[in-house]
Amino acid sequence: MKELPTGTQSFDMIRSADMVYVDKTAIIYRMIKSGRQNFISRPRRFGKSLLVSTLESLFSRGTEMFKGLAIEKLWTNRTYRVLHFDFSGIPCDSLENFQKAAVRKFFRVAVKCGALDKTSSPDNFTDIADLMNEITSNADIDSTVLLIDEYDSPLNDNLNNPELFSKIHAAIRYFYAAVKEGSGVFHFIFVTGVSRFNKVSLFSVGSSIADITLSPEYGTLLGYTEDEIKTYFGEHLRAAAASIFNVSYDGVTDVQLNQIMDELRRHYDGYCFDKKASTHVYQPWSVLQFLSTNDDHEFSDYWFQDSGVSTLVSNFIQLIGGVTVDDRNIHSTDWKKFEINTDLNSPSNRLAVLTQCGYFTIKKSIAGSVFVGLPNLELLHAWAYLLTDTMMHSVNASGDDINRMRVLKGSLSSQDVSANALSDLFNSIYKVLNSSSNRIDTEYDACDIPVLYCLGIGYDVRTEVPEKGGRADITFEFTDRRMVIEMKCARDGEDAGKKLDEAKAQIESRDYGKYAPLKKLRRFAMVFSVPEQKIVLAAEVKDGEL
Repeated sequence: MKELPTGTQSFDMIRSADMVYVDKTAIIYRMIKSGRQNFISRPRRFGKSLLVSTLESLFSRGTEMFKGLAIEKLWTNRTYRVLHFDFSGIPCDSLENFQKAAVRKFFRVAVKCGALDKTSSPDNFTDIADLMNEITSNADIDSTVLLIDEYDSPLNDNLNNPELFSKIHAAIRYFYAAVKEGSGVFHFIFVTGVSRFNKVSLFSVGSSIADITLSPEYGTLLGYTEDEIKTYFGEHLRAAAASIFNVSYDGVTDVQLNQIMDELRRHYDGYCFDKKASTHVYQPWSVLQFLSTNDDHEFSDYWFQDSGVSTLVSNFIQLIGGVTVDDRNIHSTDWKKFEINTDLNSPSNRLAVLTQCGYFTIKKSIAGSVFVGLPNLELLHAWAYLLTDTMMHSVNASGDDINRMRVLKGSLSSQDVSANALSDLFNSIYKVLNSSSNRIDTEYDACDIPVLYCLGIGYDVRTEVPEKGGRADITFEFTDRRMVIEMKCARDGEDAGKKLDEAKAQIESRDYGKYAPLKKLRRFAMVFSVPEQKIVLAAEVKDGEL
């Protein structure tokens, strides 16, 4: 089997080492031919840097590294001077430090590719706009390709510092104004990043740079389609199935392969970057990590474990005070709200940031309205982590509530956890989250809130698990134990005791939790009082009790 490209974003290295390369070059060629200046945004770990590296190789060396790929027969093989600027890693603790470091970094690139004379000095330029003006004034028409990666990194780093954000934002606007003014010297311009900010000259009225972020034509440019996974990673899928099902490589069945794909789909699929909602892709980093984990193939949250909370999301959450339970729901919006307002306190920014960073994605598009929500199970876990962090820092949380929530993990893992202890811990979660706009009125909400918290601290917990006799409300899975909870709501005038009896009877009559008899089973009935907004009764249900 070919090696998987898990440790590099260099196109030339992948090709030189004969690693697996998912051929996107037909789409790349279409993009180059359809417009000379393009911008695209995608969440972290979606292959943006690899795409920029691919473009750099193509424009600087022609088809030298593209043998056997779709573009080999399409490209005219002309080469260009390539300016590859990367805004990541530039110090931005002050405007002065940002300008100085950016000029020096970009100056080295310009000299190396021949866009500036080697005798020049970075000290000759006061800012990056001045440097770009010098580059374009010395370049021949149609001689140069400009590639910009992580264009938004300095802005993301200062999202929680509005004053410095505004200063660096202005500096970047001047830089892109210089790019626009001298754009005639560039044969091709490509810009990428995580976020799309409004009021940047790059996207201003009259700019020739096309934003293809939501173009249906390029919905699969980054990320893997299901067909691509099956085509390029077939051998690796079979090896993973052999390991998981403990059979030989040749002994893997089609049923087992389909089971692997079902789980990949559930965990990592569902991203849509297509305003028509006609295409979807898998998170490529998570797929690669799953396939490359040798004998330990697990459907873990690889993207979130690797990236953690991105700087953009972390800083924005500090600004808005955290996420809410309601953020998890599918939201209807319009396309204008997909860009981040430089007025950082704008209410529309919440949805824009969470979507651009990959927590939300397009679910459907109807008559000019777009609906966004969580793409898959991995992102449900990631979002639950954000909610958990918000809860732990909530102004509604008392010291006692926080302490109860901190010991939740150990308590739930305990073999002797009691019904009263569970209800006490759950009530602490409800109390922290309760607000006038977030009242619990249904069994679904009464289950959903503690489940989200438990997901955020790393539990394998599910709601509405289908079983032989029905669906259990909450199911916790441990290595050797299972815990099932049935929740009922008591509204005004309803007898909580009768609701508890109903829950206990439902657990017993439908054999909840018994689908894997080798595991030790604990089963609990709970009653949530809607008027009091807390659990008022809880009891363990033991076999033969009723």
